[in-house]
Amino acid sequence: MTGPTPDPKKTSWHDQVPFPRHWLAYVILKIAVLALAIYLVLRFTGLV
Repeated sequence: MTGPTPDPKKTSWHDQVPFPRHWLAYVILKIAVLALAIYLVLRFTGLV
């Protein structure tokens, strides 16, 4: 038998990311990708 399943309401969002031990790097990577996307949009529209 397996142990009790964790309550989904009590699990941390850190456990939901693809690599929970490196959640800070995951957040930084997401911010960097978002910043790059915004920069490229502004660059191609001629606003930068």
